Amino acid sequence: MATDLELEISGTGPGDYEVRVVHAAAGGEPTARLQLDVDELLARLPELEATVLASSVSARRVVPRGEEPVQQVGQQLFRALFTGPVYGTYRASLGVAQERQERLRIVLRLDAPELALLPWEMLFDPEAGAYLCRHEPLVRHVPALYTPEPPRVSPPLRVLVIIASPRGLPLLDTDAERERLEKALAGQVAAGRVELTWLPDAGWNSVQAALLEGEWHVLHFIGHGDYDASADEGLIALVDDTGGPDMVEASQLVDLLGEAEPTPRLVVLNSCASAKGGTRDVFSSTGAALVRSGISAVAAMQFTVSDRAAVCFAQGFYTSLASGHRIDEAARSGRIAMLGCGRSALEWITPVLYVRGETTRLFTFTSAPQPPPAARGPEPSQQQDATPPGRAQPPEAGRHEAQLRALHVMASAELRIGNHDKAIELLDDLLALDPGHHEAAELRETAVRRCRLVALRERAAEAENTEDWATAIEACAEILQEQPEDRDAAARQERCRARQHIADLQAELRYHAEAGQWQGVLDVDEELRRLDASAADPAGLATRARGALEDAEREAGLRTALDERAAAQEWAEVRDLIAELTALRPEAAEEYAALADRARHELRAHPHEEGRIDFGYGVYALAWEPGGGAVAVGGAAASARVYDVTGQERLEVVVGVPELHWVYAVAFSPDGTRLATGSDNHTGRVWDAATGRKSLEVRQDKAVLAVAFSPDGTRIATGGLDRTGRVWDAATGEEVLQVRHDNTVFDVAFSPDGRRVVTGGLDQTARVWDAATGEKITEVHHDDTVFAVAFSPDGRRIATGSHDRTARVWDAATGGTTLEVRHDDTVYAVAFSPDGRRIATGSHDRTARVWDAATGEKIIEVRHEDNVLAVAFSPDGSRLATGSHDHTVRIWPVGDA
Repeated sequence: MATDLELEISGTGPGDYEVRVVHAAAGGEPTARLQLDVDELLARLPELEATVLASSVSARRVVPRGEEPVQQVGQQLFRALFTGPVYGTYRASLGVAQERQERLRIVLRLDAPELALLPWEMLFDPEAGAYLCRHEPLVRHVPALYTPEPPRVSPPLRVLVIIASPRGLPLLDTDAERERLEKALAGQVAAGRVELTWLPDAGWNSVQAALLEGEWHVLHFIGHGDYDASADEGLIALVDDTGGPDMVEASQLVDLLGEAEPTPRLVVLNSCASAKGGTRDVFSSTGAALVRSGISAVAAMQFTVSDRAAVCFAQGFYTSLASGHRIDEAARSGRIAMLGCGRSALEWITPVLYVRGETTRLFTFTSAPQPPPAARGPEPSQQQDATPPGRAQPPEAGRHEAQLRALHVMASAELRIGNHDKAIELLDDLLALDPGHHEAAELRETAVRRCRLVALRERAAEAENTEDWATAIEACAEILQEQPEDRDAAARQERCRARQHIADLQAELRYHAEAGQWQGVLDVDEELRRLDASAADPAGLATRARGALEDAEREAGLRTALDERAAAQEWAEVRDLIAELTALRPEAAEEYAALADRARHELRAHPHEEGRIDFGYGVYALAWEPGGGAVAVGGAAASARVYDVTGQERLEVVVGVPELHWVYAVAFSPDGTRLATGSDNHTGRVWDAATGRKSLEVRQDKAVLAVAFSPDGTRIATGGLDRTGRVWDAATGEEVLQVRHDNTVFDVAFSPDGRRVVTGGLDQTARVWDAATGEKITEVHHDDTVFAVAFSPDGRRIATGSHDRTARVWDAATGGTTLEVRHDDTVYAVAFSPDGRRIATGSHDRTARVWDAATGEKIIEVRHEDNVLAVAFSPDGSRLATGSHDHTVRIWPVGDA
């Protein structure tokens, strides 16, 4: 068994790494921080590759590169890896290996992609003055859940050599390389240890055919390799139908090798960059990708390699492998063979060995190839000096017999204590001395049989521990075939069959779950529960199935309800049901997207009221408090009232005699501290908005139908039945301006800068006046009475509402019409949204509507039970208040755009 030092190197943060001892021959699992400038080393890779390659052929450069850069990087890697307690564990493990007279195998687990790009094969121990991989086997570990036992193989080791040199890529001297490799392995081929099969000009189809036709232990590739940075994947170049390159990605090569039955245990990639990967995936190189896919071991090249060095590696590597050595030992032998190519050559650094899981040996050779027969002397009957009958044997013969007996006794003793391999080795020695020794041959058969039974039991036990029930059952069957009376094997086989049945049921349950066949999941789970309650509900899938079926039943109910609500055009319920369905099954969002869009459109166009104020009388006027938390209402009552948005009355101010006087107009001051009212008792009044105390009263000759505060709150505008519009000082009540229409003035409004006033009246006109001088600036005409006027927030437009059933938008400077929208009856009210992009209108047709102020498109329509006489946007533009002769003020959500 190998004496190992297994190290895991992982990233703990950007640029930070940790080295942890996973297993050490000397024991202990210390950790240490790995301090290494990875980016600097990656930047040096081209220089290092050039140094290594140049060392093989000095003629390639005028001044050959020295070994110094390689040794420098090797020391840098060594000091970073073996630091602190990890270094102590390394030294102690070397001592253990020396005591066992074994080599210390260094196993690297590289968990960060950038670390896998570094040339760890350069590790140089400055204290020992030696490169680690030339003295100790060094491998790169690829994790695997299960490491199979090495297959039993009868020599020769069958190697399929794939050669590809497509046109358009640098020409490879494949004939010369084949000749050199055949010459290098001629001894192993002659001895029956290695068999080479050549596949020249290899393309996808020819490789696939070769893999399907034979059983190959090793696949050896000679050709070009590369790394695709965009795909983060290694490549090899096969030959396409035209003789050009067919670049095969590592993932595709994995699928191609899967055609072989069994898959080759070993792949050797004699191609450039076959060990080169990327910075996103630690297994992106061709070599690592093949091992992760299931190949037990891959020898790849991290740099360009010379032909001579590649052949030397193959000679040492395959010779060691065919002699029964471990794969890591074979790789080290290959490096030593490369060292023989030139004492100053550094190409032994280039090979990288990837091993899967706990793989050490790739094959178990069932027998060794027979050496050529030695020359034999004359038969005993022909020997003139043969011992005559009845005479004692010569001393040499006696020693020979004693040696045979000693070997037989030692083999029997080893067999008795269960050392079957040692017994077989001794008996092989005995039979080599005396091939006709029948007793030894029989004893060897017994030892081989027991060895096989022990291996089968270990295989069955390990398979049972890893829940590989099929392998455990197969191993038990083989035991019972040779030893039918083995009760333990029979019981284990029965137990594993039961567990296999449970595993099969669990797999079936998962299959049903993946397909969403939830009733099937519950049926299988019920059977599992009868067999073994602890095996039921794997991964909570049965619980999930019950929930899924409950969800399906609930979903069916929601769908039925949705169909009913959609048919009834109850769009709020439709919206809510779609939300429930989407929360239950997100895919329903796409299925009901069109219906959800329609529901949103209908709800936006016809929103449900958000709040209601029951005034008790017909509503003629309303105004929002600047903070948006309250609404002032006036109407067919002798008082004005302030309500919060929930409908709770906050304030009432009495302006006249009940049943005799009405409030036609209300307005808040810009700071919300005062409330103005206009009524049919000829007065305009200002009240404290908190206490209801009257602070000011102004008087016209007849009923006051309109009031408005200037933007700075210093003035009040009024309009009324006396055909005048007037401006008053809000502090003293002094009249500062009076303008006149030809008939009643129904509405008045200040421009946003307070420099203009607009009035609308029974004379079918709206007029814009200079608020300081009373000079008329603009006059616009309707076909009937103008009941409502409003300035846009930028002061460039005015809106008007008329008895001619239209609302119009005008250029405030020129009087030109920019927009006209129409109701089915008189338009009593008009208002701009705070952003000026919409206008709201209220009409005798019992509707209030919101329009696009630029296009005239109707966006929203809401309905009362009677005439709509007042409209107002909330200060943030998200709500619309409407007042009606049906005695209510209603608040509607209208969005903010």
